[in-house]
Amino acid sequence: MPRYGLATRAQAVVMKALGTPLKVIAHVTGISARHIGNLVKKVVENSWRADWVLLDNHLKNKPGPGRKKTITPDLKQKVVNAVTCDRYGREKSTKIIACQIGLSILSV
Repeated sequence: MPRYGLATRAQAVVMKALGTPLKVIAHVTGISARHIGNLVKKVVENSWRADWVLLDNHLKNKPGPGRKKTITPDLKQKVVNAVTCDRYGREKSTKIIACQIGLSILSV
């Protein structure tokens, strides 16, 4: 299933709340009619009503599966220091920085 941006989803929900036919909404936004119905159901479950302002909190996606990031501010500062303290810091690869700090390459 394709992921749609927050603005596109908001546009579809507001158009539906204004009474625009599903075919028109699907043509304008590129979102299928079935998905538009699910979007409207989700924002209503997130306590939105058609006469209220539509906020980002009403449209937020659930967090995806997978391991949560565990980079603490201390580790983040170590990465910044590893790059900025050395006069050749700009020439270091992420692999070298990761080895110096003890993180995986993808975390740097």
